[in-house]
Amino acid sequence: MDRKLQDVIIRKERISDQITSILKQSILDGHFKLGDKFPPEVEIAQKYNVSKVSAREALREMETEGLIQKKRGAFGGSFVAKPGSEKMVDVVINSYLFGGISAKELAEFRRILEPGLVKLAAQRRTSEDLAVMEKCIYDIKVSIEKGKPDQTKALGFHRLIADACHNPFISSLMEALVNVFQQVLAKVPDLETAKKDIQYNQLFFKYIKQGDGKKAEQLMTEHFDTLELIISKEMKEKLKRQVL
Repeated sequence: MDRKLQDVIIRKERISDQITSILKQSILDGHFKLGDKFPPEVEIAQKYNVSKVSAREALREMETEGLIQKKRGAFGGSFVAKPGSEKMVDVVINSYLFGGISAKELAEFRRILEPGLVKLAAQRRTSEDLAVMEKCIYDIKVSIEKGKPDQTKALGFHRLIADACHNPFISSLMEALVNVFQQVLAKVPDLETAKKDIQYNQLFFKYIKQGDGKKAEQLMTEHFDTLELIISKEMKEKLKRQVL
């Protein structure tokens, strides 16, 4: 029996939830570290005198939350994992798709968040960050010249701004927001809108490169005035299509 697991008396209601909490606490207490193999469901069931089904559900919940990762094969099993950004992306996207968060509310949050991010990016950006941003702008420009604006790359530029802050949480959060707005603005933008957007990106790049956080911050606020108009127009067209 693995002695790393805590000796805890399990009550009869919501067994799997209680086991999940105990297993999480074992990780928080340092009994299991990143990469350590977790005891199998049979051992967990015996330890707490519960069914294998309850133990399996607890492990499944931890896998869903990104706390453990299952591997197959002779050396397989459940291993302690580092939660990745994909879980945050899933939460934000599902909240939008199933009506928990509206596009307008997300845009309002971005309006508050991103001016601060671009200011920070101007202070922390590296030569590598600038090179990736410049390549992104070039690709967007080429797509516009071909008459097929790349909305994904245009939105992705905001993710690059977040990455230039060199804060993993900021990058994960912006990845989630960008993924949602790629669905909100799924329609290919008209050339006029795309040309205006790349002008903003070019100016963001200029100010970030110069390290002028104040101008970058002011420009981002102005940019969201334009974005709000685009979202309002897109939502009206969506409602119109639903009525028809």
